[in-house]
Amino acid sequence: MDTLHVALVGCGFWAAQAHLPALRELPEVQVVACVGRDDDEAGAFAAAQGIASAYVSLDELLAKESLDALVISTPDDLHVAGVEAAFGAGIGVFCEKPLANVASEAWRVTRMGADAGVVATVGYSFRYSAAVQALRDDFRSGALGTPWLVELYEYNAQFHPRGGKPMNWKGDPRHARAGALFEYGSHAVDIAQWIVGPVERVVSGQSRVLPGARLDDVSTVLMDFGGPTLGTLTCGWVLAGEAPGLRVRLHGSEGAAEALLDQTLDGGEVYRRLSVDGRPVSERELPFQPEFGRSRYAVHHLGDFCRALRGGPPVFGETMPTFEEAAGVQTLLDTVLEATDRWRETGVAQPNCLDIRQ
Repeated sequence: MDTLHVALVGCGFWAAQAHLPALRELPEVQVVACVGRDDDEAGAFAAAQGIASAYVSLDELLAKESLDALVISTPDDLHVAGVEAAFGAGIGVFCEKPLANVASEAWRVTRMGADAGVVATVGYSFRYSAAVQALRDDFRSGALGTPWLVELYEYNAQFHPRGGKPMNWKGDPRHARAGALFEYGSHAVDIAQWIVGPVERVVSGQSRVLPGARLDDVSTVLMDFGGPTLGTLTCGWVLAGEAPGLRVRLHGSEGAAEALLDQTLDGGEVYRRLSVDGRPVSERELPFQPEFGRSRYAVHHLGDFCRALRGGPPVFGETMPTFEEAAGVQTLLDTVLEATDRWRETGVAQPNCLDIRQ
């Protein structure tokens, strides 16, 4: 395989700001086509980005182009159709998160991908942060001891009424099954389960604070990883902070450590070990990462994906998120939504503690 031919499915902000720049940083990768929601969007995106061909139909794209992979960054409700099209054509697929709006669909396409035997991954690209990698390395080495508590925060003021942008499809139940929980919380859940292991039970609460909100603007989740390990998640798109606004702090029997990802930080991220009183006792010098802007983590993720398409080894070991892992995240998210619904129906907290394993 010489040049990899890739098509973008979705012509929105993230395709332009993350996926396309990341793909163009990779040698021997050519973005040959894009698919938009209509002729105007697809044609304008192709012209602005210097892409040879534009389509409004996946079927037409696959019939006319010889491709090695699709990169999908459509609204959530269109993810499964794009994945199915890629698997049906026998080509690789990079699908943005969440993999599906419901866990049953995520697991169905996971099985379909296994049968197709093609390379597939989901866009939980924050795994490729050097700070997150350092935290996982320290945990896996035993340096932090037995995990007691994992604190997860991911938020910024993307849709804050003072200075944020207008709500888009992410707040529309026709496209997304949840709001901040899916957009931000899913990243944090993926990182926690990748580092510590699967969550067994959840208690959840969600809030809608924007006028006319139909999905959650703020979500909180209490997680039980089994044994002594608990986790807390706070996520929102109206909370003060700068993208990506991720903090993972792990408290263990031998100490604590945290990874911070925030554009206001020097280099965009920090990893540090903490003393018992919470003071930093060491701050690891992270490997230099070129400044790719919004695509900084997608470059490394798509790099591993393209190497896998060629049959080569990944640079980042076992980092690349699998469909099975993404379906596991979706199972947790489904359970959180069910728990929230029960809480709202009963008005008491106790019934909303649900076992994910059932």
